[in-house]
Amino acid sequence: MVSAIDAPRQQGPDSLVRVLLPLVAVVATVPPALAGPLTPATSSPELLLAGGAVVLAGVGLAAAGTWRLLGAGARAIPAAGVLGAAVMLGEGIAIGGELAPPGTPGMLYGAAGGALAGAGLVAVLVRWWHRSRRGGPVPGSLRGPLLVAAAMLVVLVVTRESVPAWLVAVGVVALVLGGLPLLLAHVRAGTPRAALAVDPVVAPIAEPGPRAADDPYATVEVDPPGPGPAVPRGPTLRVLHLAGAEPDGAAELHRRLAAAGHEITVLSPRSPDAHDRIEQHGPGMVRWTHPVRRSCTRSGRMLSYLAAAVVAARHTRADVVVEELAASPGPLAVPRWTTRPVVALASWLPDPVPADRSAHLLRLRWWAIRGHRSVVVRSPAAADLLAAARCRPDVAVVGDGIDPAALRTTPRHREDEVVVRVGRLGAGPDIVRPLLHAWARAVPSATGRLVLLGCGAHEADLRACAAQLGLGEHVVFAEERDGEARHAWVASARIAVVPPGAPEKAARAVALEALAVGTPVLGPDTAALREVVPSPVGVLVPATADAPLLADALGALHADRARRTAALTQGPGLARAHDLDVLAGQVADVYLAAVRRGSMATPHLVRR
Repeated sequence: MVSAIDAPRQQGPDSLVRVLLPLVAVVATVPPALAGPLTPATSSPELLLAGGAVVLAGVGLAAAGTWRLLGAGARAIPAAGVLGAAVMLGEGIAIGGELAPPGTPGMLYGAAGGALAGAGLVAVLVRWWHRSRRGGPVPGSLRGPLLVAAAMLVVLVVTRESVPAWLVAVGVVALVLGGLPLLLAHVRAGTPRAALAVDPVVAPIAEPGPRAADDPYATVEVDPPGPGPAVPRGPTLRVLHLAGAEPDGAAELHRRLAAAGHEITVLSPRSPDAHDRIEQHGPGMVRWTHPVRRSCTRSGRMLSYLAAAVVAARHTRADVVVEELAASPGPLAVPRWTTRPVVALASWLPDPVPADRSAHLLRLRWWAIRGHRSVVVRSPAAADLLAAARCRPDVAVVGDGIDPAALRTTPRHREDEVVVRVGRLGAGPDIVRPLLHAWARAVPSATGRLVLLGCGAHEADLRACAAQLGLGEHVVFAEERDGEARHAWVASARIAVVPPGAPEKAARAVALEALAVGTPVLGPDTAALREVVPSPVGVLVPATADAPLLADALGALHADRARRTAALTQGPGLARAHDLDVLAGQVADVYLAAVRRGSMATPHLVRR
């Protein structure tokens, strides 16, 4: 079967209707001062204009319907439609001329009725043809042209009392209707059309076997390979990902989906250092694209992205569209713009109550998420929040991925050090200072040193605070390296600390990466950490814990041999569930389910 999104659309009749409807609005709203000299004294200019507009609309719609039938491959049906519409128009003129009182434009009124009847006949033929020919060309939606014509009609009716104002309104509308297609053509020129020849629904799921050069479904390894299970093999998907202002967060996930044979197109706002590129990963690829041209202002880049995202969702050849409900540029409500299957990524859930200045963004996100049928969240707490809000989409929980290097780092000889990854957490001095005060209290009973990794620009302030507390020899400042070296400190430490107040998303990832190398975790008791740090492998303190409470928890965990043993044996298994290979398989299953659900929801648009 062929997915409905690949069915060809008939652009000819739609273009005719887009021109016809504004023209009808102009004819119907000609000011009486202009129409009066051209109408008989016994007739009302308003009625004549209305009748003329109806005749124009009926004849134009009949022509558009005939054009659509010809484009769909019909031969005898268009001829019958044209003949029937012509007969009804002639009969309407004759009946109007006979029944109308003398001195009234009865023939015009009859022509209006006959034109409408002919247009209705052609519309019935078009509907019957598309119902009887499943999988034929998909009729374009008239909702957009009708809304534009209605708005134009309102503007012209308001201004028709003044001839200059009406003429200006007609000029402005003509400029907008003429310039908007040019703008959209410019936007489309910078928007890719992803295309693969493989149908996503019927692509075979082959049995595992030796890899062949011409086998697009062969299992490929991502360099460097991870120890987790491979991404499930299955149909090839074309995914259009409408990312936020920071699309690199899911880069590793995209690369693993491409390695499984999928084609990912990531559309994101253009930033000053962004470059379009194509990454080939096995049989699939990741296309990073930034629409339109560079702009000097952030608002210009966002507006360009919004226009391009709507165009891409409607016109890019994709099997599924992924909308990332990010803070910037905000929700796009993609299901309202396209008939393609759409999956929402609500990675912002669960979030704390925002400040007053950003509360409206949260309301917009909730409004956007209610229009989705399929939503991906990062934690069970987020799924519970959607259920409590009485949202009715299909919710899939796909956790955050962790650095693959953490899963390849082997535990080392345990020292007495306590490690804090300040840079990875994005923790500032206000978050780290309470931990320094707690370490000053715990030093008499806890041996070893406090290691602060990646302090960056805050290192001078934190060094001054440590010196003031007399911790010069008990605190080590070190840079966080790349690859497996970045996890070496954590793998050889006794405790990994996530200080209270650290961002929840980063805190969750840091805790999982510590468990991956078998190190117990001390962190705040938040929903994000409760889901990944069970009691046997770590200690969670209140999120508002002060220095004395932190010092007591540090001392207790420092001496807790049972938790250190449990973290060494159970921690890697807990973290492996967040392996990017596993998560990529889960995401691919969500995408494929959305495609299949969309195909079943519109059986009359699917060729069997």
